[in-house]
Parts: sequence; C-alpha cells; structure tokens
Amino acid sequence: MSRRFLAILILKCLVLLVGCPYTLRAQSTPEKTRLEFSCVLWEPLPISEVFYRDGENYLPLEFSLGNRSRLYPLNQAGTLELYEKAEATDGGTTYRLLGKAPWIEGARRMLFLINAVPATTGLQVKMFGMNDALDVFPPGTFRFVNFSRAILQVKFGGQTQKLPPGEMNAIQSHVSEKGGFVPLLVGDSDGKVVFETRLFGQPTGREMVFIGPPAKSGGEPMVKFLTQIIPPEVPKPKG
Repeated sequence: MSRRFLAILILKCLVLLVGCPYTLRAQSTPEKTRLEFSCVLWEPLPISEVFYRDGENYLPLEFSLGNRSRLYPLNQAGTLELYEKAEATDGGTTYRLLGKAPWIEGARRMLFLINAVPATTGLQVKMFGMNDALDVFPPGTFRFVNFSRAILQVKFGGQTQKLPPGEMNAIQSHVSEKGGFVPLLVGDSDGKVVFETRLFGQPTGREMVFIGPPAKSGGEPMVKFLTQIIPPEVPKPKG
C-alpha cells in the first residue's frame, strides 16, 4: 500500500469520524409536532370578523354554519384564543378577547365548538375543545357527546354504554364497505328510551352526535349531528 493511498484513506476516515456526531445529532432531533384545529358553530356570531391568536400574530378565522371549518395551523398552543378588532385609545387598531379554551395536552388536532354568549359583561364567546386526532376518533366511528345534565345510556352498533354529563365516547359502526344504517337508542339512567333514530355509517365517515337537554320539560333531547368524510390514503408509489 503506497504512502499516498494510506494518507488519503486516513483523511477520509477522519472526515467520517468528525461528520458522524453531527449526522447522528440531526437524525435524533425530533421534528416539531404540527398542531391544527377546526371550529364549528350552529348559530351566527354577532361579530363580523373573528381572529385567532398564534404567538404575536392575529389570523383570520372563517366559519361554515353547521359544518367544520377548514383546518388552521397553530404553532403555539396552551389555549386557543379568539379575538375581534377594536379601536385602541390612541386611535389605532387593537384586538379584544372574545373567548378562549384550553388545548388538550398531547393533542395534535382539536375541534372547538363555539357559541355566542347572551349579553353579558364577560367574554362574548363560549368554547369547548376536544381531541380530534384520527387515532382517537378514527373513520368508521360515531362519537357521542352528552351535553345534557343527566346520565344517558347509548345503544348503538351492538353496544350499550353509559354516558355521564359532559362526557363523550366513540363506538365503531361496523358497517360494510358500502355503508349502512345503524339503529341508535338513547335512554335515561333507568334505560327508558328518550330518543331513537337510524344513522348512516360508512367506513370513511366520522359522525359526531351531540345530545343536549330537551327544549321543554318532558320533551325529546336536542340532538345535532356533525359528519366528516375522511378520504382514504393514497398508496405511495414504490421506489
């Protein structure tokens, strides 16, 4: 082996040894988790423009009544805060807090329900957030949310589950690839049926069922639905 070849080989080894720590460090650095959220409201808000705060930025937020909004990115999450524009004391523009809700620790995607609060001296918007990640609420699943003040029993998809006030649960519909109707029975704490219907399930759909108190004593509970279709993942081309 010539001295020149040996010197070149040693030089290459030194380059690899010096470069390895940086390469390993770069590979071990975790990617920043992407956070995103959507919103839904059932009644128009008495505010023309709504903004959400992301760090020092105030970004516009658009709604679609009775439907999920598009997904919005969020870099800093401890709470989601909504604002409206207001006039500052110096005549410029500032932002006034409308409402806020905590971000669930560990959640990558959230859904926030937004409602206007009747005339008050406090915040004008009430918000309720839930983990909306696909691994928590996957396609083919129905999620039931109890907004009433009583314990309910939900019978769906061959299962019967108790649902305390303020709680939610998810039940697989187990429908075929073509989809199908699944009976839903909602009972009180004694099992007496207070609401029944049939819901259409499909493997690519996520259905939320919000159960609220009846509009009048002795009536049926108020029930609202929120449907989302999740397109199937496109297989990546083989390299």
